[in-house]
This record gives sequence, C-alpha cells and structure tokens, in this order.
Amino acid sequence: MPLTVITLKNSPPSLRGDLTKWMQEISTGVYVGNFNTKVREELWKRVVDSIGTGEATMTFAYRNEIGYNFETHNSDRTSTDYDGIPLVLMPAKKEKEDPEKKHGFSKAAKIRKAKIFGGAKKKDAIQNFVVIDTETTGLDYLNDRIIEIGAVKKTDGTQRYSCVIKYDGNLNETIKNLTGINEDDLKNGKEEKFAIEEFLKFIGTYPIIGYNIDFDIKFLNQALQRNGFAPIKNKTYDLMKYVKQEKLFLENYKLQTVIKEYGIDEKVPHRALGDAEICLRLLEKVKKLRDLLK
Repeated sequence: MPLTVITLKNSPPSLRGDLTKWMQEISTGVYVGNFNTKVREELWKRVVDSIGTGEATMTFAYRNEIGYNFETHNSDRTSTDYDGIPLVLMPAKKEKEDPEKKHGFSKAAKIRKAKIFGGAKKKDAIQNFVVIDTETTGLDYLNDRIIEIGAVKKTDGTQRYSCVIKYDGNLNETIKNLTGINEDDLKNGKEEKFAIEEFLKFIGTYPIIGYNIDFDIKFLNQALQRNGFAPIKNKTYDLMKYVKQEKLFLENYKLQTVIKEYGIDEKVPHRALGDAEICLRLLEKVKKLRDLLK
C-alpha cells in the first residue's frame, strides 16, 4: 500500500490521538502511515473536520507525472493541476504603498462611490449562487461514481436541476436504504457525460455552495476528467465550515444534526435535490455565510 504523510500545526490533542491509531508520529506534528485510499480519505475528512483554525497538509502516492499529490487545509499554499502535475500556488506578496506616491480619488470621494455602487453589488451577490449536492456509490472519489446530482440556482428567481446518472454496477444495501435509489433507477439514468454537460451549463460561473462541498467537488472533478472536461473553477463555499464557526459544541456535524440545531424540523432525504433544498434553507439561517453573500 502507498505511503501517506500528514503534517499538522496547532491541532487539538484529540485529533493527534485519532491519527496515531493509523499512523506513526515520527516528529512533532508529522505522521506517516500505509493504508488504502478509503482510509486515507476518511482520515483526511477527520482532519479537516477537527483541526479548527490549525493547518494541515497531506501528501500521498498518486498516478501522475511525479508520482504523488497533496491536499492542504487552512494553508496559504494550495495545489493546482497542470497537465497532470500538481503545482504549488502561493499568494503574491503585496508591496506596501508609498504614502508619497498615492494617486486617485480622495477618501471622501471613495466613500461616496462606495455608497452608490455598494448596494447594487450586495444585491447581485446574494441573488446569484448555486447550492449543490450529489449522491454517490461510496466515499472513494477515485473508484466510486456519482449516481445523482441536484442543484438549486438563486438568481432573479429559483431554478432547479436534478438527474439520476446511469450506472451498471451493483449498489450496496447501505446506499439503497439511505437514498431509496435502486439498480433499475440507475439503468434508466442519463449517461454520465451528458449529465455532467447539463450540470456545467446549469451552474455557469456562479459561486457554488454545499455541505462538506469538497466531497462533491472531488467526485464532480473526477467525472469531468473521465469525460474529457476541465475541472470546476467556480468559487466554492462550504456550509459546514460556517456552521462549525457558529456552533462549536455540537455532538456531530451530520446534516441531520445541524438542521435540527437551526430549527429546521425535517428529515434529510439523502436525495441530491432534496438535500440541496435543505442546504438552501440552512444557508438562510447561518449568519456568517449569509452575511458574506450579502
């Protein structure tokens, strides 16, 4: 099995304890282990969910030009794919402006312009975004498949997109019981390439919001790559991240637990469009994200 390395900064002791069940801490905050892709993805999800304001990086074996890939969380460095090679993106350093060389509008003029244009900008921002959700055959985006996509687009009005994707394999009983989707539904679904094309047209360039959205984006990008499309470049917002900032001490952060905490008395249907609809309702109650979109 391939080697995985996880490094942590400012992490809670409980997270470090969880990692040592699977990995060896060879130096402070540096963990090394050998395990399969499913375990790796679950461990990384645990890291992202638990590290809070800390920083994490995971490096793992990958079939590309250089033989490895990496993930970052709460880091100023991120990865981007360039023809199969993961490159490191670092933010450009802003040069301090020389007070003697300042030009342009006065402070008063800038305030007037902000009042004129600020309102329109806020209105556009809150009205233009897409909430998405996917249902999949499992948790491993490299080997499992998307079986359903749902999305709600908020622009001048509300538009919805939903489709079941054709899949010829067998679903495990857990997925069947959770979603209510069966093999007959999937045999009559849309071809993956056609469904992905429809979805891309629906979301356009609007910001995308989802609950634990990294999960959905990884599956979507894998499907895009499989069908010869470029990865999604839209700005994304993880609803779960903002919930965790507001609700620090929930028993867990499953969507069902969270919506109950916010006074939404419904059962999560575990169908893509239904879950996207619930996330839209939740979004309207999560102040930190709601204010950001305004």
